Amino acid sequence: MDRIRSTFIPAEDPDESERRVVADQPVVIYRPKQQKKIAGLTFVITAANIPLEKYTSIITALNSVDHVVVGFFVNILNLKPAIRNHRAKAERITQIFQELKGEFKVKRYDIVGHSIGGKIALLATALYDEESLIRTIIALDPVDQSPVEFTNDILSKKELLASTNGDAPPQNPFNGDDSEASTPRKRGRRTNLSLESSKADITLTFTDTGYWIDKKHNAREIQKNNPKSVKLVMHRNSCHMVYCDDDGLLSWKSLMGRGKSADRNKLVREETLALIKERAIRSTTTRHTSGKMKSSVGKAKKRMNNGLSDLKELKEDAQKKGSMLKGTAALSKVMG
Repeated sequence: MDRIRSTFIPAEDPDESERRVVADQPVVIYRPKQQKKIAGLTFVITAANIPLEKYTSIITALNSVDHVVVGFFVNILNLKPAIRNHRAKAERITQIFQELKGEFKVKRYDIVGHSIGGKIALLATALYDEESLIRTIIALDPVDQSPVEFTNDILSKKELLASTNGDAPPQNPFNGDDSEASTPRKRGRRTNLSLESSKADITLTFTDTGYWIDKKHNAREIQKNNPKSVKLVMHRNSCHMVYCDDDGLLSWKSLMGRGKSADRNKLVREETLALIKERAIRSTTTRHTSGKMKSSVGKAKKRMNNGLSDLKELKEDAQKKGSMLKGTAALSKVMG
């Protein structure tokens, strides 16, 4: 019974965490252990009904680079329509940040989301980031289903012409400046939300497993529809739940397949943690860290300039010694 609880029921929070309700949303805040100055704030959004404890490795990786983590548990077992559910959660992310930014003295934020959590992260930047406050998004194997928002089938040009009685086809729904992109249906056709106008650095990962993930609505299809703004990292031959920590009787392996090999899953997990840390470090904008970076660059330049000066002095000494040797040789020749 305890092992079943550890799979689906939240465990006790670690010492550095705090449960809180922010903007009417229950969250868990994880602070770095040795907190001097906060480098950034990152939301970790879970897959559907997967406890935050399954993402301990990701949370620990972010804390290790001085990011405060706001854990956001996605509960889909409610009576609200799915479109309101996913979009409401995405909008709630932006509202939570507005309440926390002063406390942690940050101006922008990052998001790591898994599965449906990845889709919610993408909805946040597509619909609710008017001020471009989201710096980076890492969507781990996002699932664009229930409902489909980014990967609807679009009518072909021929079908569009036919549907408009020979008139010119409507404006491209993938254009980031097109307000139609947020409309599920218009002029007798299906349209998609666009990520092309997002200012966030967006990276998606893609595995090729998951029993109920439609191939038409996975990370690869989202990236195809947004090629200019979205990067894709291939994690083939691993499993959809590879990003979760493996514990409990009914672990993520039982939920969504095991992948091709344990070694491949281990490698993908290591690559993912490295990617998350690298993006977190790169997105850091605190004065403290910026100053440290500038100081390091300045010291490197100083060392390089000192080295060039030393080389110049050595060259001048060599030239002087060469001239002296030439003079001595000439004198010896005259003296016989």
